[in-house]
Amino acid sequence: MADIEDFLERFNDGDLEVEKYFGSYEIWFSLLKKRGLMSKIDPVNGYESSTWQNEYLIWCYENDMEKFYYWCQVLLDDIVIKDKVVYWKGDRSDLAILFCDDRRDGPSRDTIESILGGEFDFDNYWDTTDDVYRDVIEELNKENLKIFKERILKELAGKQLSPETEEMELIAAEQGHNEFWELNSENVSRIVNDKESMNSLLGDELADIKSDLYSIHSNAYNSAYESDLYNQIIGELNEYFNMKNGEWISEKHPFKKDTLIDKFKVPIHDFEGLIVDLLNANKRYKENTLEQEGSFLSALSKESDCLSFYPHDYPSSSLIDKYINDIFSDYF
Repeated sequence: MADIEDFLERFNDGDLEVEKYFGSYEIWFSLLKKRGLMSKIDPVNGYESSTWQNEYLIWCYENDMEKFYYWCQVLLDDIVIKDKVVYWKGDRSDLAILFCDDRRDGPSRDTIESILGGEFDFDNYWDTTDDVYRDVIEELNKENLKIFKERILKELAGKQLSPETEEMELIAAEQGHNEFWELNSENVSRIVNDKESMNSLLGDELADIKSDLYSIHSNAYNSAYESDLYNQIIGELNEYFNMKNGEWISEKHPFKKDTLIDKFKVPIHDFEGLIVDLLNANKRYKENTLEQEGSFLSALSKESDCLSFYPHDYPSSSLIDKYINDIFSDYF
């Protein structure tokens, strides 16, 4: 009767029906470990090792986590394991492969890729408001409101302005000349706080400022919409990754000397469970291996349902207001 080493030789030659002689790969690998022979097999370079690689990794997960982690790092070029925490590492835009590519109901995969890569230039909306007083001026914080007042004081300094509103007429009377009024530091707040007066000026003497206010709102609207899309994308990716703890790291370029490249590194939720599910799903399909996929993302994208979401019709007003105040000084 053949001894264990005879069986091992036949196994390495690809000439052993493991399940016929030993009932299962689990029993076979456990026997090899008990005899101190596990180092005699190679799940990557062994003869026809792809036919039993999945079974081997499942056994490692159940019996030898150190080897499980080791071979996962050998087979998947986009993971890093530190202190038993498994991280995905790569170009963040590559995460777009996990999303459905449905242009009818959601953003295309190319759009998601460009957003994750920081290269998306969203400028689809221009006519975003019909009332810049309500949607911009009234939303300015104290600092920007001060900047706004200084700008209109500079624009209208020394000008004799026609009193077109009740507030303007009142100021003109107070200044002792009913036929005109002058804007100054003492009455600028009264004018800014009076919508009718402010709209009158924006429609005439302050037409350039009105144009800037429209640009500010449209840019803020588009930025808010893009940010909202980004947050929805990150929310979907949280199914697999701890995106809150993702970080950018710098690494040496693999080919260019003295050159660094940026990579995104993020913890994977339940990496072990995901991999074992993939391995079990392909137990009977011996060619569908981690080695064949070469990366965690590739394996995950093929074996899991694609991520999807429906973009909101409009960005939140609070986010628009935030961007209005963030970019206001760029125009003023």
